[in-house]
Amino acid sequence: MRWVEYVTDTNVVDTTPPSPPYDVRVEGDVVRWAAKADLESGISHFVVERDGVVIGSWPEKPANPFGRPVFQNLQYSDTPPMPLIEMKFKLPYSESNERAAITVRAVNTVGLQSDASH
Repeated sequence: MRWVEYVTDTNVVDTTPPSPPYDVRVEGDVVRWAAKADLESGISHFVVERDGVVIGSWPEKPANPFGRPVFQNLQYSDTPPMPLIEMKFKLPYSESNERAAITVRAVNTVGLQSDASH
């Protein structure tokens, strides 16, 4: 049933937020993380926060020629196109970067947001 919804117009009913990103690490001025797939509706983008305040999103403008914007490109198969998009974000300059709490949230294509990374 959900597959039929998806291939018809990508409008899948989803009430479950995605899993929070994990393995978040700051390397200089770049944040890197890992995330599990959202099998119900797909990841649209990630929101990066510094001390609980949103400082940006990745990708900035997710796109999908077939329907709702998604993080990874679609080709109507279960294999994403290569190369995979890196999960990384360049931090805007701030003197507080070194001591700030950086967290990442996943947002799925219906707008549900995960808990903050840990």
